[in-house]
Amino acid sequence: MITAPVVSAESAQAFRQKNGLQAYVPPEWFLKGYFIACEKNPGYVFGPVQDFVGALGGTTTWLIEDMEIERLKTASADGKKIEYSLFLEAVLQDRTEYWVFVVLPYESAQAWYDAKRAYHGRKAEKYYGKTQSELDRALSQGFNINAELRFWIESSETSLQTPENVIMSKYKFQPVFDLGTGRRLSPAAKTE
Repeated sequence: MITAPVVSAESAQAFRQKNGLQAYVPPEWFLKGYFIACEKNPGYVFGPVQDFVGALGGTTTWLIEDMEIERLKTASADGKKIEYSLFLEAVLQDRTEYWVFVVLPYESAQAWYDAKRAYHGRKAEKYYGKTQSELDRALSQGFNINAELRFWIESSETSLQTPENVIMSKYKFQPVFDLGTGRRLSPAAKTE
């Protein structure tokens, strides 16, 4: 008889192989940093990342695509810091979930916005202009936003739900800062 945790672990191995993923140890500044969980018009800042990992339960592993490792090596050799994607795999009793983060190496909201503008061109102001000023307020209050939780995968399917809503409702992981009001929220989510 195959139990749910065994099936879940086997599906995790298949997902890793299919997507060229391998275990990775993220930098400490990323794990201790904060994150947004909605690409366009995020409402909140969450974190730190390591607290979110603890809130998931199960067995967690950070993964990176083999191609991303090559990009990182090249950028590092050139002395550049780049955005890159990491998968947080959570093997739970009855399923395996993946949370895809984009690591943001920017020192300021302006640098973040400049990267968005370089990629999105003229659309950047419409999509991200308001968020830039909101992130500036969060940074001024000590919330270094080092990641964006881009999407969530369950049963090998990318969810259409916004991660911001999922982590608050399904995992009761509460934000630490409200971008709309520019205020700290209390109590912040903590894990042991």
